[in-house]
Amino acid sequence: MNIYAAESIRNVALVGHSGSGKTQLASAALFDAGMINRLGKVDEGNTVTDFDEEEIARKHTLSASMGFAEWNKVKINLIDTPGMANFLSDAGAALRVTDAAVVIVDAVSGVEVQTEKVWNIARELGMPCLVVLNRLDRERASLDRSLTSLREAF
Repeated sequence: MNIYAAESIRNVALVGHSGSGKTQLASAALFDAGMINRLGKVDEGNTVTDFDEEEIARKHTLSASMGFAEWNKVKINLIDTPGMANFLSDAGAALRVTDAAVVIVDAVSGVEVQTEKVWNIARELGMPCLVVLNRLDRERASLDRSLTSLREAF
């Protein structure tokens, strides 16, 4: 395992409403980075970041968990956070120890309540945010409606 200087480590929180695709994005990023050899799927219960029996049974993240990858000699810690209202405190805690937030928005649903809450926490902390519009390939997904939703919320 490599040893990284503090300036070569980035901590990034994946945040958003429940079911927006945070865990799947984490799995895809880790797979593409070569950190895992199989793309996990939430529906199959085999993602790296949702490993607890209860998370697998519910198909929802219940506590923040981490995976990491290396890019250009920089270690990137990805913190997959829960999106359910009952577990907002885990997402808030993750945001307090990260350098940036990736806010995942479902293109079918648009901006939802928990999305706004985690966005507001990140902005209060002065944290840079990147929005990922997810699931544009789904039925009823709309780029225009999603962008309007984002403009109205943020």
